[in-house]
Amino acid sequence: MAVSVDTSVRPSWVRTGYKFFPYAAQQADQWWVLRFNVGFPEHDMYTIFVDNQVVGDVTGDPDSSVPLIASIGALNPSRPQEPMLDPAGARAVVEGVARFVDYGSERGDSCVFCSDNRDALTPEA
Repeated sequence: MAVSVDTSVRPSWVRTGYKFFPYAAQQADQWWVLRFNVGFPEHDMYTIFVDNQVVGDVTGDPDSSVPLIASIGALNPSRPQEPMLDPAGARAVVEGVARFVDYGSERGDSCVFCSDNRDALTPEA
């Protein structure tokens, strides 16, 4: 079953505290999680997962007319004042997608240039 997202929404992203899955949002009773793609700019900056299923790749643009793209473009992990998900909630959300830490792994085809033995639960630096 294909998963899709409503690009007309502007999710309230919160930081997870994890390096490779830095943001999540609860949207319409689903968890949306962004994976930071280490291979950026060869790959889009993020991959979106909805309830642990891949939706697609995206690079945000704060000036985009598409609310979802603008919301992602406005994210800045270096801003400590961004809201954080509670540690237990963040861990539960990230554990659902942790097996997809490498770009392409969600399709069973990890990028040979971007893959490494990464720990999805590595905290932000």
